Amino acid sequence: MTWTNLVPYLAILAALLMLIGFTFRNPLKLRSFAILSSLCFILYFFLLHDQPLWTAIVPAAAIIAVNIYMMSKITKEHRKFRLTAEEMMLYARLPGLTPGEYKQLLAIAEWHNPQVSMQLTKLGELPKALYYVLEGKVEVNRDGQRFSVGPHAFIGELAFLRQKPATATTFANAGAFVVSWEQDALRNLMKANDGIRKAIDNMLSIDLAEKMARTSLPHLQEQSQR
Repeated sequence: MTWTNLVPYLAILAALLMLIGFTFRNPLKLRSFAILSSLCFILYFFLLHDQPLWTAIVPAAAIIAVNIYMMSKITKEHRKFRLTAEEMMLYARLPGLTPGEYKQLLAIAEWHNPQVSMQLTKLGELPKALYYVLEGKVEVNRDGQRFSVGPHAFIGELAFLRQKPATATTFANAGAFVVSWEQDALRNLMKANDGIRKAIDNMLSIDLAEKMARTSLPHLQEQSQR
């Protein structure tokens, strides 16, 4: 069997490699097999006739170039990056985010470690930012009642979700560690990146559920004692 007789099998090999690639969830593996498949197709179109079939070779080469570019981008995003202890703590609360997405979230974040009590929100005023308490406590004054929340709790989440004024006045205690995002900047980032939107929505949902559970627990205990 001559080399010429083997040329038709290149198309079969190319299709097989593409099929194998589709079985992988890992995008790097999938794209690697797509590149190998395209290389086989290029050889096939180059050797099939006396003259190379450039109308098919050029698109296949473009597929290889795009996949190489995307693989380098994915690899760069997943490369390990240095984080502070507080940034690692926040990252642990955001499962599902890629390092690249987390970097985007950090780019618009502000970190607060007040040495004296620091006001975060004021009753009746629209907060400029959404706050998340990583360490320490935040004192809340709502309807004449005073209580503390944190760590691992949002402050100003209802105002952020409803785009309405704050329902309480809050102060971060001295020594607390708080991260904040300017509301408009965070909304724009969530609109632009679905992964970040899902991660923040998930954190907000968990936070609201925990706060509702803490609020209803004393009421249920009071009822059980009657």
